[in-house]
Amino acid sequence: MIAVLTEFPRLYYLLARELKRRRIAFRSLSFSDAIPPQVRVVLTSREEAERLSFPCVVEVSEDSIATAVERAHLLSQGQSCRHGEVVVGIDPGEKPGLAVLAGGKVIHAAKLSSPEDVVRGLREILRLYTCRRMLIRVGDGGGIYGQRLVRALQENFRFEIELVDEHATTPTVSGSAELRDVIAAVNIAMKRGRVLRHRLRVSPTRGEIKNIQRESRQRSGNITISKELASRVARGELSIEHAIEIQRRQNRQ
Repeated sequence: MIAVLTEFPRLYYLLARELKRRRIAFRSLSFSDAIPPQVRVVLTSREEAERLSFPCVVEVSEDSIATAVERAHLLSQGQSCRHGEVVVGIDPGEKPGLAVLAGGKVIHAAKLSSPEDVVRGLREILRLYTCRRMLIRVGDGGGIYGQRLVRALQENFRFEIELVDEHATTPTVSGSAELRDVIAAVNIAMKRGRVLRHRLRVSPTRGEIKNIQRESRQRSGNITISKELASRVARGELSIEHAIEIQRRQNRQ
């Protein structure tokens, strides 16, 4: 069982809400209470952790609620957060799929909101798991989205990156797009690729730029953003909404 022990009201509220949302049983304790024998993990703030002599304490802040609860849940179930090698597989796209494997088993999976969101996703994994070596395998498809994803990885981490042939990694089974992307990420993680030894350049194709211009017309009704703005959207420098607004102002001049 997990225990929540903190004198910070807001932190307690956020932890209790996340635990209830995930339907994880927990006990609320105070520092004057004896910790019951059935409690295996205690969640507390970083400031209060030094007041505890309990052998398994997970420190948490308001910006790490979900990660801390996941870590505490793993520990309470007897699962290790320490691994030798961890392999991260990523299925690139506008909303990439991500899977983490250790010892050939999936220990974490997620759907990301954008290629650049891989930075947040990987940092959560690093907070959640301890490993001796991490290898990142990315599908070689995804076009401009794949390029943006790899660029974000290269700019923020120094882990070895392999580009994996995506052939036969996307499942043909029925199910949600989110599930298929995560399964594809698992398959990518399990497939050897070629080591990326150079900085990847983000270069949208003509077709990708035209597709973004077409999308700008669909979203705005009558505004086609310039090729320059479409290129910046493709590279992740602007949202398409911002680009449309810039084009609208330019058209008025």
